[in-house]
Amino acid sequence: MIISKRKYYCNFLLCMLVVGVLLFMSAPIANKYLFHISIVNDICRYAIIMEGIIIVAVITIILIKNRGLKNFISNRILLSHIESNLISVGAYIKQDDKVFVELPRIKIKKGIIKISLKNLRIRTIIERYLDSFSTALPERYIVEDYFISQNNAEVIIVYEDMKNYRPEQYALYDYVSKIKSMDLLSLYFDKKHIVSLRDYPHFLISGQSGSGKSYLANQIVVQAIIKGYEVVILDPKRSYGLYRDFADYSYELDDIVSKLKSVESEMSERMKQLQPELDKKPNVLAVDVGFKPMLVVIEEYISLISSLDKKQKEEVERIVKNLSVLARQSNIHILMVMQAAGTENINATTRSNLTKILLGNAQSNILTATFGTGADIPNVHSKMSKGEGLIQLDRITMLRVPKIDDIESFKEVIG
Repeated sequence: MIISKRKYYCNFLLCMLVVGVLLFMSAPIANKYLFHISIVNDICRYAIIMEGIIIVAVITIILIKNRGLKNFISNRILLSHIESNLISVGAYIKQDDKVFVELPRIKIKKGIIKISLKNLRIRTIIERYLDSFSTALPERYIVEDYFISQNNAEVIIVYEDMKNYRPEQYALYDYVSKIKSMDLLSLYFDKKHIVSLRDYPHFLISGQSGSGKSYLANQIVVQAIIKGYEVVILDPKRSYGLYRDFADYSYELDDIVSKLKSVESEMSERMKQLQPELDKKPNVLAVDVGFKPMLVVIEEYISLISSLDKKQKEEVERIVKNLSVLARQSNIHILMVMQAAGTENINATTRSNLTKILLGNAQSNILTATFGTGADIPNVHSKMSKGEGLIQLDRITMLRVPKIDDIESFKEVIG
């Protein structure tokens, strides 16, 4: 069994303390019946007192340094798991004359773990197995992010303790103020995910009934209205009536198909007017020349497609695919909502251009269908509440949609 240097010396010191206590307690008893030397009792008594003082001092220092026993225990558990992970990938130094291995220095502060990369061999191994840290922590912890620092000196692991999580909650008035203070093309998913439409222009929200799909979609619609976007809602299940006065709202099938055609025409018109600027600056967007961003919400896409005749279905799939590929520069952004995001339910090209969000608990086959094979999925064991799930940006991380207490007052607050 491979043991770390830290654990080896911790075990050694613990054994020494136990042996010392047993020795200094048993020596006076043996002296009473065998040696009858009075000074032995005094030595043992003072030795026990000194050892007790040392133990109390060490415990006090540990508690102060870790800000309590609870944090100390949590940090020891985390440290043990990180050490086991490093040992499992071979990121250690073993000397022939030692019974333990030397691991890189590990620092743990609240929410952050830092692993030193000073040793070149260990750095090479850790870089090769960097993705293993996404599942390196025990069940109650979620790895939010992990990366190598800019100076290449440390691996940084950002984590969250699920037991300490407190959901975000806003009154609608405060939520409106928060959204107004943000950049025009930024959307607020939660405090850890403020997503720029410049980088992630389109979204696919999936999950079973009751997982919070419409809950999240409603908040994105609210944000778009607050920011002054042109909002187009294509809603065959008629669940967005609250925003009818602030959006171009369609729920009849023929109207939905017609509206998608007009959105595609709008994209073409915007690109036509944007072209002179693109010739000067390739990264220019429609908002940079005065156009408003447009959010196109397609609710229950699978149900919509299945309700269309063959010709309409082909037309809708073509338009949605075209928008997903070409609409970013014209600042027309798709928000698609559906129960299952596998390739059997949506065109593969369209799907690949959408940022995927999966809400609620899901089995491994659903996770694979949503995010693809080989995706580095966080190790989540606890049951997810409504509005909790996973979002795939640079990597897949835990998403928790804030709660808005009085969203039903939207018309009064915005109007």
